[in-house]
Amino acid sequence: MAAAAAGGGAGWRVAPGRAPALMLAAAAAALGFLRISALDVKTPEELFVENGTEARLPCTFSSSEVISSLASISWSFQPEGATTPISFFYYSQGNAFPTKDTPLKNRISWTGDLNKKDASVSIANVQFRDNGTYFCDVKNPPDIVVKPGEMRLRVVQRVIVSAVDVKTPEELFVENGTEARLPCTFSSSEVISCATSVSWSVQPEGATTPISFFYYSQGNAFPGKEAPFKNRISWAGDLNKKDASVTIANVQFRDNGTYFCDVKNPPDIVVKPGEIRLRVVQRDAWFHAV
Repeated sequence: MAAAAAGGGAGWRVAPGRAPALMLAAAAAALGFLRISALDVKTPEELFVENGTEARLPCTFSSSEVISSLASISWSFQPEGATTPISFFYYSQGNAFPTKDTPLKNRISWTGDLNKKDASVSIANVQFRDNGTYFCDVKNPPDIVVKPGEMRLRVVQRVIVSAVDVKTPEELFVENGTEARLPCTFSSSEVISCATSVSWSVQPEGATTPISFFYYSQGNAFPGKEAPFKNRISWAGDLNKKDASVTIANVQFRDNGTYFCDVKNPPDIVVKPGEIRLRVVQRDAWFHAV
């Protein structure tokens, strides 16, 4: 009895091998009241977009929970120089709610798919004022985002690269008083259409700027009436054959200069027109020189 009493006075004793297991169980029970988010949001760190085009802001996420009707997406924007972000878009239960009082008004659209864990949006007609930092915040209860995705948008000058290639000879010798055909051909990745046009201009020797003297569009030729070539210019090309040539009748010494052939076949735009240096020589002089 004394032994029993002594044992009772000592209280409960835990076998040494079971102590760690009981401590882990207690910790697990305590953590049961807390839920740590398993949601991870990903965006590119930086995105370069040309002004005037559409920018898709990519945002994807992973979650340990099934996507439910409680899932929601919030987008905000901190313009360059600003200290706080502005909310501009919210998506929940299949409905998009773009805000009406931000610089992005009427230009935001939902391009994501929650079932695919995609929370992306698009901005139409991007402007330089759209430069800044964009935040994508996803909530999929009970998963909660700890840190939203963060992306720096950089709007750059739009550069139109032409797929039209214009070819002309570098130099052309013609006898005065004869007819000169100014050859100009081109290649284009687009089909020739009614929007295709040809412009010719000349920079006379000693001049600093070219003068337009001929325009061709929709099967009609429009020679300039005030140019030095008045009544001497005629269309000699064929757009279906990608030929944009013209002819000058009764060439004179004053016609010496640099001629430019500019072809537009939208959406292909010429970056650099064809360029020909016309050299008018004394009649028969070229023959004798040869």
